[in-house]
Amino acid sequence: MLPRLLTLCLALVSFAGMATTHTLTIIPELSNGFVQNYNPFRTDKLATTRDFIFEPLMVFEDDIVHFRLAESYSLSSDLKGITLKLREGIQWSDGTPFSADDVKFSLSLLKNEPELDYNSLGKWIERVEKRGKNEVYVSLTNPNAQIALQLQEAIIVPAHQWRKVKDKRYFLNAFPIGTGPFTYIKAFSSNNIVQCRNPYYWQQDELNVDCIRYPQVRSNDELISRLSNGEFDWASAFIPDIERNYASYSPDYRYDFKASTIVSLLFNFDHPNPETRKVIQDVRFRRAISMSLARELLIDVAVFGQGEIAAFASGLEPRFEDWISPSAAEQHLYYIRFHPKAANRLLDEMGLVDKDGDGFRELPSGEPLSLSLISPSGWSDFVSAANVSAEMLSAVGINVESQSVPFSRYEQLMAKGSYDMSITNYFSGSTPYRYLDSAFNSRNQTPSDPRFAKHYYRDEGIDKLLNDYLLTSDKKAQKAIINQLHLRISKQQITVPLYYKLETVEFTTSRFKGWRMQEDGSPNVPPIWYTERARLIQLLALEPIDSL
Repeated sequence: MLPRLLTLCLALVSFAGMATTHTLTIIPELSNGFVQNYNPFRTDKLATTRDFIFEPLMVFEDDIVHFRLAESYSLSSDLKGITLKLREGIQWSDGTPFSADDVKFSLSLLKNEPELDYNSLGKWIERVEKRGKNEVYVSLTNPNAQIALQLQEAIIVPAHQWRKVKDKRYFLNAFPIGTGPFTYIKAFSSNNIVQCRNPYYWQQDELNVDCIRYPQVRSNDELISRLSNGEFDWASAFIPDIERNYASYSPDYRYDFKASTIVSLLFNFDHPNPETRKVIQDVRFRRAISMSLARELLIDVAVFGQGEIAAFASGLEPRFEDWISPSAAEQHLYYIRFHPKAANRLLDEMGLVDKDGDGFRELPSGEPLSLSLISPSGWSDFVSAANVSAEMLSAVGINVESQSVPFSRYEQLMAKGSYDMSITNYFSGSTPYRYLDSAFNSRNQTPSDPRFAKHYYRDEGIDKLLNDYLLTSDKKAQKAIINQLHLRISKQQITVPLYYKLETVEFTTSRFKGWRMQEDGSPNVPPIWYTERARLIQLLALEPIDSL
């Protein structure tokens, strides 16, 4: 208890001595109210838990590796092990030295307590060995050339604290001990959080931000309103006509966006109604849905032109076009373009016709074909895209009701397979593998997995190709595998790719400088969302304006 009290006292003395406290206001996630939950193993943890309290081993950003708790790694020649060399001189926020024991303990937790392993890392870990004070060897259950990339998502916790926690799933960790820059919880309420400087942070000289403030914002519309008033320093919001509705208000209001991962429609292949399930499992139906959607119009209306039309039937990002051969890229492109006559023909072939003259098609049995399309409420771009898609589908006689539900309910419905259709985006990666694995690997369809593969389509061939990708570090061989995956996924039209979401980042230059820029002066700022490890690297580059 004494080290904890000393830490708090040091922090309070530190803040008392500051003439000015430089606080960065961020919105890493929308929220309906905060609970003081800094347990990094819980899916409902606060969005300032990762990176800012629990620093990662390393951060991969395109071809750059930013080493953090680890200072290097090396793969074994058979790809069945990885050695992590850890950085010396790091301390936990209570003053206890960070060591290989903490890494061994944390990685072993994922293997031994799978309920804590929401990133599915534990299945790769055979054993973890401490090799000296600052070196750990992880023996893998199977060869994996991408294990270092996956380990950036590992949570490293202090063994001296967490060994004493009996039921880790339900522990809230209200007063966390971490290695990250902002471990001191200076203020906490249901609508506002202030986390301040870790007095033992290993990069004190690089850290020029004293505190981060995270106020409650319930919806995208509220976020836009408060952004326009200059309240937030860093956010990632969809803003219709962003030049007029944001950037024009002040020369300090800056933004950056670039095409990111695909936004797609998902179908429930395990639909509880046998006749509806049979319809969904017919590739002709999924192609008909896809060809009924005028994507250019959908982008213009639903997201005010802030999107790019899907270029690959598999949903791959356009930046990975050199991974796919031109012939493979073209092969199924027809099915993700607007061809309503072809869509109507496929639906007629399936026996889905309007039998009662109400303008909507019935199932072959005569029962109504009525589907719901769920989206998370508060995500205005997704809700709008779902509404427009439902309206377009009505033109070919498909009765779809767009329903927006709270995000927790949205995830729950997909986890239980209690939905008809849904709309989602995906996480990006430095290679196509992260998207393809998270979206189509059947092992990611357990109730505790994220929403991305909750279509419940299962294909052993896809699973094998994804596994084969991990068996080689040869780029040519990896590209050949990705090409095969693209073709297999496209042929079955497992999901319906709509458009590439423009990853939007808003930031202000009135209070802080150091925002990352391209050589041509255009912004290159990563999103502040909790899924983005690069946000830590950007934060460490910021400097308050009044200190210059």
